[in-house]
Amino acid sequence: MVCCSLTEYEFDLSMTFHPSEEEVGIDLGINSFAALSDGTFIENPHVYRTAEEEIKAAHKKIARRKKRSHRRNRAKKELSRLSRKVRNKRRDFLHKQSRTLVKNYGTLVFEELHIDNMAKAPDPKQNEDGKYLPNGAAAKGGLNKSILDAGWGAFVTICSHKAAEAGGKVVKVAPHGTSQVCSGCGCVVPKDLGVRWHSCPHCGCELDRDHNAARNILHRYHLQKQIGAGSVPQRSPVGGLSKPLATSHGVLHSATCSNAGTSSP
Repeated sequence: MVCCSLTEYEFDLSMTFHPSEEEVGIDLGINSFAALSDGTFIENPHVYRTAEEEIKAAHKKIARRKKRSHRRNRAKKELSRLSRKVRNKRRDFLHKQSRTLVKNYGTLVFEELHIDNMAKAPDPKQNEDGKYLPNGAAAKGGLNKSILDAGWGAFVTICSHKAAEAGGKVVKVAPHGTSQVCSGCGCVVPKDLGVRWHSCPHCGCELDRDHNAARNILHRYHLQKQIGAGSVPQRSPVGGLSKPLATSHGVLHSATCSNAGTSSP
């Protein structure tokens, strides 16, 4: 006798539909873990930074212990425990925040970040005599540590998996200029990394730098839907930046700002 087990249907990701059609742009950062295009900010827990002093003390304890001794082995286990605690706390934070985003939004739009390149150490500098010059390696090292501590890459991956299971989607857009372009008028407003507030002299737009970037990320996704995937805003011949803008009626149009600050509809 042959027994067959019948199922009513098989689970298929294409059969899932997200209850929300809302889209959100997400700018990942250091001061705040993420800024959303609707003005919401997710606080950065700085998991490794919080436990950094304990981890340093554990490393020093290992160095002071005699090699192959029981005390050294106990010190190694203590270091492993601290590292595991940091890893678990970060993973827990990423899973909880990704679940919240996937639950509230049908489409999550991120920047296409190359984290390995962002966390690279700066190249050494030498003068004509072969003497090494300051290259900002110490400051860059601290920034790299914060970037890796945030876990951006893991967060985007987790969001992608959860969104697919929930019937939503994760989209990536080109990251170039999202912090420098005004999300209100499209003009380029240059600013250093230390400047955390976006203030546009052309249209008077005033908002947090990361919030401005998140709005640009969402605008860029709307442009991709209009003119095709893979398209990114291009600089105009006069040095401005052509980008999409959302009007109060939800209609997208393109605006170009010259270096002089003039804009054309």
